[in-house]
Amino acid sequence: MRHEKMVERIPAVALGIAVGAATFFLVIKRKKSNVSNNDMVDNNIDNITKQGFSMKKVPENLDMIVIGSGMGGMTLSAIMAKAGKKVLVLEQHDVAGGNTHTFEENGYEFDTGLHYIGGMVGDKRSLLRFLFDYITDNGVEWEQMDNTYDIAVTRSGTEREEFRIRSGFKEYKSDLLNRFPDEANAIETYFKMVKEVQHSVFYLFMMKMCPSFFSKIVRWIGHSKLQLFHKTTMEVLSGLTTNKELIGVLTYMWGDYGEPPARGSFAINALLSYHFGNGAFYPVGGPAMIANNVVRVIENAGGKVLVRAPVTSILVDKNGKAYGVEIKRNRIHAPIIVSTIGAPQTFQKLIPEDQHHRIQKQLEGLKDPNVAPAISLMSLYVGIEGDAKELDLPKRNLWVFPSWEHDYNCAVFKKDASKPLPAVFISFSSVKDPTYNERHPGRQVALVIGPAYYEDFEKYKDLRVKNRGDEYVKLKEKMTKRLMDCLFQEYPQLEGKINYIDLGTPVSCDYYLGNHRGAIYGLSHSPARFQCDWLRPTTPIKNLYLSGQDVIVTGITGAAFGGVMSAISISMSSMLRKGVIIGGMKAFMFELFPPKQYQII
Repeated sequence: MRHEKMVERIPAVALGIAVGAATFFLVIKRKKSNVSNNDMVDNNIDNITKQGFSMKKVPENLDMIVIGSGMGGMTLSAIMAKAGKKVLVLEQHDVAGGNTHTFEENGYEFDTGLHYIGGMVGDKRSLLRFLFDYITDNGVEWEQMDNTYDIAVTRSGTEREEFRIRSGFKEYKSDLLNRFPDEANAIETYFKMVKEVQHSVFYLFMMKMCPSFFSKIVRWIGHSKLQLFHKTTMEVLSGLTTNKELIGVLTYMWGDYGEPPARGSFAINALLSYHFGNGAFYPVGGPAMIANNVVRVIENAGGKVLVRAPVTSILVDKNGKAYGVEIKRNRIHAPIIVSTIGAPQTFQKLIPEDQHHRIQKQLEGLKDPNVAPAISLMSLYVGIEGDAKELDLPKRNLWVFPSWEHDYNCAVFKKDASKPLPAVFISFSSVKDPTYNERHPGRQVALVIGPAYYEDFEKYKDLRVKNRGDEYVKLKEKMTKRLMDCLFQEYPQLEGKINYIDLGTPVSCDYYLGNHRGAIYGLSHSPARFQCDWLRPTTPIKNLYLSGQDVIVTGITGAAFGGVMSAISISMSSMLRKGVIIGGMKAFMFELFPPKQYQII
């Protein structure tokens, strides 16, 4: 099984004023989209994301080495390339793009991590669209999903109940008030808190960007604003209402960041609500369009993105200064090294032991069980024969739960894995991408995702991929059946239409994506995470930086803005040289003062 890929969900942050500060340093010349219909149909025309590593391909006189080609690494690399820097990106997998890459099996094309995105990315004036246009040279267009982009369902036996989530804060609030007329005060207060959290991201951003001393001052000044980051979702919502169903509906997206309400920070739930408040979108041509276009930007500046390139060590001199990486018994030097593969992998595996005295705070922080990730995923890739319209496949996502009490569901499942899965996500990317049928006529794909605990798969982690033994195969078969049963319960018309099935597990995630203990979301999004002052772009190792989703929050957008933050930390002056232009400031103002139809009412 070549592609036991694991999935990272898309949750992201509306960074508001905070990211506006970042755009101050980004330069963009707004052009008409460079993407053609042919490019969107054939999104891997030249295998630009599959260039295997060899020393002959490594450019001379590098300005920077980036470890990992996920969204954080790609965003950072594109920004630096546009500033004239020669960047080498090293990816351990056989294709670049991290969770934006796609793969094909048996004539079916599957996405691996980008299943939907918000942030008003469909509007060319938005900040998120500004960023994507910048790093891809206007190479990606976005298709809006159905107006009802998510349906949350509880199913127990033959009993089924659902709540539909529509685009627009006004519509979402109206639907909540209609469903819970006695909870008007709680609902109104919830939306006020969502807005408050979105604005308070400024302080989180500044804490991570400022030098350590000033960071403490910012934390002190913004203490009251950051309170909602330091409380769990359940703490906050149980103070607003005792209605378990309402709490369950407001937290139905917990699977997007891997923390049920009693463990996850209220802030991540609120930021996610804000992010998707104005609808969901999908990249035309599939998520691979992002990496394909970013690689071109990097190469245009003399850089390179190479795969099958597992970095085994970061080179650090006796003075604590990073100066290169080791890969396949080769050493490559550069004045700046950036790791985007997560804090645990970076500090625990890549930093030489004789340098661990410099990163004691990071190593100790990673031992905190409240910072360690709690839940991983298993992903079922399903190939379907037929026409999307005839099969009545929707351009929206479905979330299925055994009840609205998400913490209870998780606790029961963790104690006994034979109990109902605490959440199942079902989506059809072949319907969301309007060009999919041109590439794969008469074929559809479904993605069915369920939570998993790493401990249930850990004993298979060191066994050879595709040959982990009969016990592992039987476990996969059992979990595959459970996910397929859920798919057929919700979409019975698909029975007899399935041509391909493949399940990825938490150990698949480790193998293919290089994650730590199946941690597709990175570090936990508990309140403890947001109090880690060591979790920032800079590190105690001089010239070594972090980027990606551990810098700020999880998800494609979170990782992308982690890349922006790292770029500013590394080379603010290289961006300042080109100045600020009208396009960037317009995007900033759009985020700060969105049109009325986008506002929280």
